[in-house]
Amino acid sequence: MQRSHTGTARAVAAFSAALFSFGLVVGTGTAGAAAKTTPKTTVKVVTVPGVGVVLADSAGKTLYTLTDANGAAVACTGPCLSAWPPATVSATAKVKPPKGVKSLSATKDTHQITWKGLPLYTFAGDQSTKVAHGEGIASFGGTWHVVSVTKKASTTPTTTAKTSSGYSGY
Repeated sequence: MQRSHTGTARAVAAFSAALFSFGLVVGTGTAGAAAKTTPKTTVKVVTVPGVGVVLADSAGKTLYTLTDANGAAVACTGPCLSAWPPATVSATAKVKPPKGVKSLSATKDTHQITWKGLPLYTFAGDQSTKVAHGEGIASFGGTWHVVSVTKKASTTPTTTAKTSSGYSGY
């Protein structure tokens, strides 16, 4: 039985595209090269019309936090993760923050990107870049906020509240 390498090549291409879409830079040097590279995930600063300057993942999708009324992190688990996928890096990657943005890192256990200790998520309702349809949605035990930054890239959470964006249960 002869194996087809077409499926394998497609799988590798799809995996590579997925890594690229998450902003991971994978060292491709020559075989046996002594230097090892550590992949980095880039977090961007983008302007969302009507919202302002916010943090986004490497694909340009707006990043959000989920907090309670006191600003403490609320865990997004179970069904929440379908609507709010976590922003993560590979186990060997490091988060590369935009110039002037501090307090970005990744958790050791789940490799989720955090800002000031708050886990970051994207929103399934944001079907394109430079939108923030999840801003202010009260759901899953807290309120979702974009990570706002000023032109100088200092960070301040927003506090606009709304309860729905057309996504029942979110």
